[in-house]
Amino acid sequence: MACNKTKYVGRDVVLEYVIGCGDTLPLPAEWKRLGSMRTKEFSLEWETTDATADDSVGSLRENLATFQTLSISGDGTLKHAGAGGANLTEMTKHVANPVATGGQPTAWFRMTFPDLTFIAFMLVSNMSRSAPHDNVSTYSFESSATASDFGLLVEDTPDPDAPDVTSVTVTPDTASIEEGATQQLAVTVAPAGAPQGVVWQSSDTGVATVSQNGLVTGVAAGTADITVTSTVDGTKSDVAAITVTAP
Repeated sequence: MACNKTKYVGRDVVLEYVIGCGDTLPLPAEWKRLGSMRTKEFSLEWETTDATADDSVGSLRENLATFQTLSISGDGTLKHAGAGGANLTEMTKHVANPVATGGQPTAWFRMTFPDLTFIAFMLVSNMSRSAPHDNVSTYSFESSATASDFGLLVEDTPDPDAPDVTSVTVTPDTASIEEGATQQLAVTVAPAGAPQGVVWQSSDTGVATVSQNGLVTGVAAGTADITVTSTVDGTKSDVAAITVTAP
């Protein structure tokens, strides 16, 4: 019999990575666990600007949020063998010589808590190792989110007992909008109890862009396919054909 914990501990939180570029979201099978970790730190902050003027009510400063700052860091013990050791070696070599990502030490990171999962394209700014003569060897790293085609993805952590995704359906499947206009797309993930996380992507952002809420914006005359894909099963997706016309 397993007892349910009311408070989860650090070992319940998983940190994974995929070395890649910001225009392609990793497939579910591509994630690798950055193993043998002892601490994992997650920090999300909003930068603000002061918009106070003489019409501010109650003599209170009026602040507006501008940009998000997301950082993930951690440390662990060095292992010479095993999958965790091999993954750490791969990441360290990539940070030292990031030829796979055009000279920038970037990678996708996924941090899974029991309640929420965070996915972001990040730049690894620090990678260090320590090897004292009388203790275990350790490593540490620091990373910060950078711009990508997807931004920060936040979704409910899938229930391991939930049914598998069988289909993803987008509506409407065709639409015509003018330049500068918008079209809201809706998605249905079946069955209802399956993980509902999806990601949206445009085949041509010069014609139409799409937010991670499914809002399409016409950019220039032409056609573009808007694809919505399940985040837990990359084989389940659907496409909406968008035509953008000149106003």
